[in-house]
Amino acid sequence: MDSPIIRFRIDPAIAKDAYRMAAEIGMELPDVLRMFLTRSVRAGTFSLDLDAGASPRQVAEPLATYEVRYWDPLQVALDAELALALLHRTIAELTTSLDEGLALAVPDGLRLARLRDQREAVGRLLTDFDPSNAAEVQDVLTRFGPSVPPAPSGSDA
Repeated sequence: MDSPIIRFRIDPAIAKDAYRMAAEIGMELPDVLRMFLTRSVRAGTFSLDLDAGASPRQVAEPLATYEVRYWDPLQVALDAELALALLHRTIAELTTSLDEGLALAVPDGLRLARLRDQREAVGRLLTDFDPSNAAEVQDVLTRFGPSVPPAPSGSDA
């Protein structure tokens, strides 16, 4: 496809912040601009909040509103990374609880044994974890993740 190249001038401080913001969401600025323009053309309007009192940083859009073609290939990898992070976090939290329990003047032996057993069980789960197994990933996300309703899928951007 023969795509036109669009060039424009912008304040260097705004450009620097825009590149940083794009990097924070794992994207390149040209991709963000392309997505914005595509969405605007599909909607038939540039829906910018031009109210001087409004702060655009206060209104965050969920990732589900972005084009599915950008996120679908990454979703499996992102879920697997999140599952691994949750397992590591759980082990760290259990280790901290153990350390705090051992530091007490009179440690609760039963509680400490239960915490050790839980940490060992999560450690075994981490050792045996297969990030390419979607059912395993989903099980970890369900068991160790926060209770957050799933994002709507397939929304039009």
